[in-house]
Amino acid sequence: MKVNEIFQSIDGEGIRTGSLVTFIRLVGCNLRCGYCDTRYAWDNSFDEHINSTEMTPKEIVAKVNDISIGNLVTITGGEPLIHKNIYDLIELLIQTGYEVNVETNGSIEPQRLSAPGVLFFTMDFKCPSSGEMSQMNMTALMSLGANDVLKFVVGSLKDLDAAREIINDLGTEATIFISPVFGQIEPKQIVEYMQKYMMFPCRVQLQLHKLIWDPNMRGV
Repeated sequence: MKVNEIFQSIDGEGIRTGSLVTFIRLVGCNLRCGYCDTRYAWDNSFDEHINSTEMTPKEIVAKVNDISIGNLVTITGGEPLIHKNIYDLIELLIQTGYEVNVETNGSIEPQRLSAPGVLFFTMDFKCPSSGEMSQMNMTALMSLGANDVLKFVVGSLKDLDAAREIINDLGTEATIFISPVFGQIEPKQIVEYMQKYMMFPCRVQLQLHKLIWDPNMRGV
C-alpha cells in the first residue's frame, strides 16, 4: 500500500473531534475535488515528488503501535477504499485493539467486516462546488448506518441546497455534519441556513486542526 504519512494528532472533524487519534494517510484518489486540501496525497499526476512509501498492512500497524496514544485510528487519504489491501489493514488494526474510522469520498460502497470490533465510515457527499457531484454513489450513501457519519463540505448556498435535498431524500440514520470549505463561506451562513430550513438532525462542524495550527500545515 502507498502511504503518505502516519502521524499522531487530534481528530479535527467528525464524531471524534478533539480526541487523540493516529492517522494513516494513504496515497491515491479517484476524484479531483476543486477545494481539496490534501492534493499532496492524490498521486504522482499531481506532483512527481509526492511523498509515498510502500508498506504492508503489518508494517503500517507496527508504525501505528510505535506512535499511538490510545486506541483510536483514522484511515484517510486520498481515498482509502481504492487500495486492494484496505480491508486486510482494517481487520489487522481491529484485531490489534484499535477502533477504526475510515474517511471515504462517497464514490465507493464500503464493505462491512463480520469480525467483532469498532469500525465506522465517515463519508463525504460532494456538493456542486467540488466539481465531483456526478461521481457520488447513492448505494454507498444508503449503506450508512447509525454508527457512521455523513459529511457535507459546502462552499456556497447552492451547496447547502444540494445537501438539504440529499438529506431529505436519503433519510439516513448516520450522524450528519455540515462543514464550510475553509475560507469560502462563513460558518454563520450555515447556521442561519439550518435555522431557516429547520435542519435539526444536522451539526455544524469546523476543521479544528485548522484553527489550532496553520491551515496549510501537514501532519496535524
